[in-house]
Amino acid sequence: MEPAGILRVPHTMIRSIKPLVSGALLLLSVACAQAPERSLIRVHYLGHASFLFTLDNGLTVLTDYGESMAYGLNSPVYELGGARPDVVTLSHNHADHAGGALPEGVGPLITGAAGYESRGLTITPIPTFEQTLQTPDNTSYLFEYQGMKALHLGDCQALMTGLDEPGVTDRVNDLYPDTYDLVLLPIGYTRDILAEAAAFVKLLDAQYVIPMHYWDPQDRDTFLAMLDGAADSRERKYEVRGTSGAGFDLPGSSGDRRSVVQVIGLRPAPVPRGSSPQS
Repeated sequence: MEPAGILRVPHTMIRSIKPLVSGALLLLSVACAQAPERSLIRVHYLGHASFLFTLDNGLTVLTDYGESMAYGLNSPVYELGGARPDVVTLSHNHADHAGGALPEGVGPLITGAAGYESRGLTITPIPTFEQTLQTPDNTSYLFEYQGMKALHLGDCQALMTGLDEPGVTDRVNDLYPDTYDLVLLPIGYTRDILAEAAAFVKLLDAQYVIPMHYWDPQDRDTFLAMLDGAADSRERKYEVRGTSGAGFDLPGSSGDRRSVVQVIGLRPAPVPRGSSPQS
């Protein structure tokens, strides 16, 4: 006699249920494998060397908000759409990097004299070189958040154009020794430096690369074509991921390095007024 409350399931019914359970588990595992990686930072390209970062905790950071079409060059910097960044970094005081009108109520300006730390974000200034290799004349910035590292290179063109000079490659390795999830790379200068920029970025250990600081969209497209399918000394391939938009979602750092470096060709645009760049 069976104890009260016990239901005996026939073996034939168990055999019929097993395939259904196995199938459900398989679908669940596939769904988990295909689930998108959580975005830690939403990157919105405003133009030239200016980006608006929105962290998943709501903190916003603005880089190099320069004057649009500075010096008469074809390099627009678009509107913030009413955003009031919590912190602003400026690599140096040239108009194309620091000439934009900031809205009232923005957070502190970081100009390279000191770093910044708040709400899990650490910003570290790195002196770099634009016009001469003798003395640093502007600043790169390293952004660290929840294990993720993003590097905004400011104007480092003297390093790019001096790679053939003795000791410059070692200096690059000393300045930028980390493994970076994202590198924001200037590719324009007072002359064509696209080939030098492509050689320079191969010295860095990056997962994603976004070209910036160019005078003509054709320069961006030429640079992307140069890197697409190329390899570096680490035997990693470069793969271009073109986009028609200004936004890129940077996932959290996985801790492992992939064999492919993705180069993201963003197209600058204003932040839609009244909307969040995270949307």
